[in-house]
Amino acid sequence: MIDDNLVNPYGLAPELDFPLKPVDEKNWTEHYVFFGYDPQQQFGMFLHVGRLVEAPHIWRSVMQIYLPGEELLVAKTYGEGDSRGPAAGPMRIQVVEPFQLWTVDFNGAAFSTNRRAITHEIMRDGRAELVKFHMVFEAAGPIHSLKPGKELTEGMTVASYHTSQIIHMRGDAEYRGNKISLKGVGVRDHSCGPRNYGPVYGDNWSHCLFPSGMAIHVQEVAFENHVYQSGYIFWGDGSPMEEIEVLDMQHCCNPDTPPGSVEADPMRGPDAKYHAKIRTSRGDLQLEGELLHSHAITYFEVMEEFMGTALGERGGIQMCDAPMRVTCNGEVGYGLRERASRTEALRASSY
Repeated sequence: MIDDNLVNPYGLAPELDFPLKPVDEKNWTEHYVFFGYDPQQQFGMFLHVGRLVEAPHIWRSVMQIYLPGEELLVAKTYGEGDSRGPAAGPMRIQVVEPFQLWTVDFNGAAFSTNRRAITHEIMRDGRAELVKFHMVFEAAGPIHSLKPGKELTEGMTVASYHTSQIIHMRGDAEYRGNKISLKGVGVRDHSCGPRNYGPVYGDNWSHCLFPSGMAIHVQEVAFENHVYQSGYIFWGDGSPMEEIEVLDMQHCCNPDTPPGSVEADPMRGPDAKYHAKIRTSRGDLQLEGELLHSHAITYFEVMEEFMGTALGERGGIQMCDAPMRVTCNGEVGYGLRERASRTEALRASSY
């Protein structure tokens, strides 16, 4: 965890980190994201859990577990949480200390697939495999919040409250007779408000953490008539979070992206390599990375989530979240790179 004076630069009320009271407003929903990855074990998880728009008391959990190689274990569950955090069947999130400490637990069944399949087709059910994990997430950097009225404009429709944060991950997992201890990098995200993925054309969203304690976030989201960029650096030396200027980053799917021009599998084309250039108060920094794995979810308007990729369908958004190794200033770290693309922009990857 980090100093309380640094973790919450916006002075947000701690209760905002807990599940919020549903609002009777069109398309209102609430979502949590937790990602964790251990590069030594080559094991990690990505969990997206949100309230159903049509029944906000019900949470839907879409989970992908990264295994060594190209394999994944995936599960989609539903359920009700409590005041400490959302829950959906065998999955439970607990807010232990707002903005500082969380736990994520799963004890149930998932089914096996692989990166090639999940980036090219909607998943069908498979043979159940028992899997269990307990992960603890601790703040490694401050919360970063979108600011309603400034960054959030009328046409964006992505949330009215949105925080994200780079975190440490540790824990234990059991699968296929293996019992492993985990230690690595994580990311968490909490958002609420009226939401509709229909106007989104693409995004590039990265979070990186380095052994020195330096943490860097870079983001671009493209809408039909608006491109939003944000970013920050947390030096890990006791100084506060610093907003950065994005000087250069790789292509983000947008309304001008030609149909069939983006590899459906992000590890089969130029997107397998990551780059960004940012300007800080201490000089310009170049980030270079490579993806280590990936999964895929397809979102449809308003907030429907399909496990896998609806390749060839129009109007969907394929979202691939990938653990990556990244280098900056001669230091090697790890993090998360998310790429979202309109399904009509995708093409089948060749293997």
